[in-house]
Formats: sequence, C-alpha cells, structure tokens
Amino acid sequence: MNRILKSVTHITLIASLLLLNACNLDINNDPNNPSSVNSSQLLTNAQLDIVNSLGAGPTGLANPAGVFVHQVTQRSNNDQYAITGQDFPVTQAWANMYRAVQNLNVLIEQANASQQFAYTGVAQITKAMAFSYMVDVWGEIPFTEASTSAKVPFPKFDKGQDVYPQLFAMIDEGIANLAKTSALSPKTDDLIYGGNLTRWRQFAKTLKLKLYNQIRLVQNVSTQVNALIAEGDLMTSAGSFSLNYGTSSAPDNRNPIFREDYNITTSGRDNYISPYFHEILLGTSTLNTVLDGIRDPRIPYYYFNQLSAARPTAQNPVEYRNGNFVSIYFSSQGPNQGFDQSSSNTIVGLYYCGGRYDDGNGVSAAGVSGASARGDGPQRILPYHSYLFTRAELAQTGVGTGNAKQLFTDAVNAAFAEVNAAAARGGAPALSAATIKEYVDAVLVKFDAANDNGKLELIMTEKWIANFGFGLESYNDIRRTGFPKIYDPNTDNIAFTNLNRGYPQSMPYPVPGELQLNPNAPAQRVIATAKVFWQK
Repeated sequence: MNRILKSVTHITLIASLLLLNACNLDINNDPNNPSSVNSSQLLTNAQLDIVNSLGAGPTGLANPAGVFVHQVTQRSNNDQYAITGQDFPVTQAWANMYRAVQNLNVLIEQANASQQFAYTGVAQITKAMAFSYMVDVWGEIPFTEASTSAKVPFPKFDKGQDVYPQLFAMIDEGIANLAKTSALSPKTDDLIYGGNLTRWRQFAKTLKLKLYNQIRLVQNVSTQVNALIAEGDLMTSAGSFSLNYGTSSAPDNRNPIFREDYNITTSGRDNYISPYFHEILLGTSTLNTVLDGIRDPRIPYYYFNQLSAARPTAQNPVEYRNGNFVSIYFSSQGPNQGFDQSSSNTIVGLYYCGGRYDDGNGVSAAGVSGASARGDGPQRILPYHSYLFTRAELAQTGVGTGNAKQLFTDAVNAAFAEVNAAAARGGAPALSAATIKEYVDAVLVKFDAANDNGKLELIMTEKWIANFGFGLESYNDIRRTGFPKIYDPNTDNIAFTNLNRGYPQSMPYPVPGELQLNPNAPAQRVIATAKVFWQK
C-alpha cells in the first residue's frame, strides 16, 4: 500500500502526459510520446496498465473470466458466454496492454543506452508476462513487429506457439540484465516489488515454470521444469506478484473493482457471487460434489451479505437466496433476474478487493458505499499459493519432481495465510490455526481417497477457490485441465436457466479496432471453437 500511496501524485502526472488524447487506443495509433518520459515514469505507468488490464476491474480481462469460471455472475454479455469484440474489457485491455508494451519497449531502449540494466531486466520480465497472457487469451497476436519502439503501422499477427519460445528467451535476458551493474535501479516507482531485484529474479523463474506448465500437454517440458525446481531459486512466501492499491478517494487509488461494486450506479452493482461457487464453498453443492460436506471458513472474507437478521427483507423479489445470501443464476431467464438488488445482493468482500468483512450484521437499507470499507485489496496476479498449486499439478501429472500431496497441502495453507494477511490489513479477525487445520485435514481425506484424476481435480478446485478475484488464472486452468468442473445450466434442473452457446475457448479480438485498422489482422475468432495452441 505504501508504494502506491507514495506514487499517486507521480502517477497522476504521468497519466496526464501519457494518456493525452488517448480516446482511440489501439496498437496502430500512437497518441503518446513516451520517448520523452524517464525510466521511472515509464515503468510505473506500464505496471498499472498491465495489472489493471489483467485484473477484475471494468477494464480487465479477469472481469469476463470471473464469469466464465463461475466465481461471479453479471447482467452482461459475459452471461451466456456472449462476450463480443465490442465489450469494454476486451477493447480496453487490448489497447492498454499494447500501450504498456510500447512504454516498456521505450524503457528497454532508454535503459540500455544509459546502462540502467535493472530497469531493462524488470521491463523485459514484465513484458514477457504481459505477452504470455495475451497469447493465452487471444491465441494469435502482434508480437514480432510490436516488440520494439519502432512504429509498424500494420503489425503482423504471430501464432502463439511461435511467441512462447521467444518469451522464455526474453525472461532469460531479463534475468541476465538484473545481474549486471546498473547505473540506476527501480525503487518506489516499481509498484510490484519496490525495486527488490532478488524478488524479480525469483518471480521471473517462477513465471517460466508457470509457462512450462501451461504448455505441458503439447510439449515435453520435464527437463526444463525439473531444472528450475532443482535450482531452488523460485518464489518465496514474501514474493507474490500483486499490485497494492491505496485507500484514497481523492484522487481515487482504490482497487478498481471496489470502486465499481461499492458505488451504486443506475445499473446497480456489477458482480453477483455465483450460487454455484457459493454452494461448493458451503459443501452442499449437488452439481459438483468434489468438496461435499466441507464448509469453507473463508466465506465471510470472500464476500459480504448486505442483508442480516436485523434487515432480512430484500429490495425486490429475489432469484436466488440462501439465508442472507442473495444472487442471480448464470444464463438465467427467470422472472426475478432483472430486478435491482443493489442494496440487497451479496457482493465481493474483503479478500477480493478490500471490501467489507462479513460479520453477519449487514448494512442499512441504503446498502454499502465507498465509505463502507478501505478498498485497498491488492490485485493478485501470481500469488505464492498459485505457484505452489502449479508445483502440485506438475508433480501430480508426473512432469515435475516433488510430493504432490505435500505441495498441495502447502498450497492450501499458503492460500489461507493470504486470507489472514487480508484480514490483518482490513481489521478483521484472523482464521485460527485450528480452523485452518480442520479444513485442510478434511480436504486431504478426500485427496487420499481419490484416484489420480480425482487428485488433480482437487488440486485445481482448491486453486480456483484460492484465486477468487483473479478468474483469468482459473480460465487458463479450466481450458488446460478441465478442472474445476464448471457450472452447466442445462443440467441443473432449473427450467429458466438455459445455455445455447459453447464455452469460450478464447476471447474475441476488439471491434472496432485492430480488425478494421490492420489489414494483416486475421478474421474474428469464433470463440466457442478457436482454441489456443496449448489446449488439447
């Protein structure tokens, strides 16, 4: 939090410079002149653009992905998997990611020229991460002709399987540059690690491990994976890749999804909690029994019930209610689906975005507001627990060394530690060691009783739960492993939930934008069938 608070005035000035006249953003238009900006400014702005473009806020890819993985539901095109190239997260994420890449390109050239090699290394690692997610989402993207500050009017699109090997090389170059003597190194302008180059190096190697895991179904990566594991220079519990937001509302540097969901608009709040997700956490789901009978103690940290025993009456007729939990179904055509529940519905909470911890007391009839909580929850991109779940997956599938059960245990415990860190930051009570142990032990009983496929399902389901707030990671996991099992409204025995579209195997290219402006662009993706290269 301190890093972003110290940088907010600095960031505001940068945004004025870099976003001037940026009303029509895409890779073919360059409304900026980043070559006149110093390394510190370029790095800060690029990090903000990338994290916000990946995250769960209105301009982030995790916004639709959170619906696709059934952590949240929305009254939007994401419902029914009907996302289009005109949807705001798609158009904005594409434009802002390429703006960030251009800033990083300039940063790399300027830093090399002035022997600021620490900046070069950080920029290369950050750029590789950004491109990896773009391949994971869109499959084919401008890469070769978008990887330098040279302005190519109509960059060609590269296939994902051609981009990934170059990302591994880019990460290695970044690691090498971190080791050089640097005339200047990042400090508070680095919103991720505050200039800690050791953590950047460990993150870079962990990112490589993650990417090798991503492609393990289409390439034998055991040698590379086990070399990284044996080296032992991977992420530690203090090295999660996340961006900390602040608590200020003027200027507003709070988590974007907090600003979205804790301020009532004419269309109500953006995110409802998926009933499917909720019932799995309760251990009562009849549609997915993988954690049957195990109640998750993270529920009051994950989301907040606005209703309570003192105010039990909902604002309007409710589509789904379980006690004080109020929501809507995915793909619903029910008679109550369209009613405004902005002061009644259960909303994302403390862990997700720095929102309200659910103490059971609810709020007044006006509902929550921006003053109801701090709003400084971090956007977690690659937290420590996610790395451990990756290790568990690699071990369980025979690709990586290590004991899958122990790695799985460590991952679940690390996820609970992250919840307790959020509780400390938000002034909420911590989960006791006994409560955590009871939950973990119950999950491990199921793990011991499962076959190999069942063990993998448990690993991926617990990772899905732990990554609540960053659905983009779970979207990748589901398309790679098939787990966790996703909600199917056609088999839920509810007459008014029906689905006529296939699961989105990728996301559409932005329209209007790249497809109209770039003659080298491919045809629009048919998202129900257009897989990315690492899917089988």
